[in-house]
Amino acid sequence: MKHVMLSTLLLLMFFQLKAQGSDDAVKHFGAGIVIGGVGGYAAHKIFDGKRGWTWVGAVGSSFGAAIAKETLYDQPRGASFEGRDVLFTTLGGIVSGLALDVLTSNTIRRTGGGKYCGCLVVENSEIPDLNLPSNPEAGSRDITAVLQAAYLLR
Repeated sequence: MKHVMLSTLLLLMFFQLKAQGSDDAVKHFGAGIVIGGVGGYAAHKIFDGKRGWTWVGAVGSSFGAAIAKETLYDQPRGASFEGRDVLFTTLGGIVSGLALDVLTSNTIRRTGGGKYCGCLVVENSEIPDLNLPSNPEAGSRDITAVLQAAYLLR
C-alpha cells in the first residue's frame, strides 16, 4: 500500500512540475529531496528510528533550507520572496520523508538483520545424559524409538 501511495504522489508531483513549466521549480524540488533525505536520515539515526522524528527531520530540514535561502540569499540580492520556491523545496522534503519511511520500516533491518528467528533455544546443560547405543542402526531404524528406549533405560 505504501508503494502505491508513494508512486501516486510522485506521479502527481511530476505532472505539477511539468504544468508549471519552470526549471527553477524542478531545481527546488530536487534540492528538497536531497536536503530532506539527509535531514531525515540524520534524525532517524539520532532518535533511534522513531518514525515521527524521521518525518520532522526530512520535512523540517527542507523547509528550513528553503526559508533560509529565500530570506538570507535571495532578498539581499534584490530578489523577492517566492513562496512557490519554498513550496517545491518542502514538497521535495515530503517525498524524501516518504522514501525514508518505506526504506527504514523493514522489520528485518530494524531488528538487527534477522538475528532473532523466534525459535526456542535449548542449552546442552539442560539435556540429561542419555546412554545411546554407539550404532543406532543395529537395532531399530527409527531414531525416535532409539531415543525413547535410551531415556527409559537410564
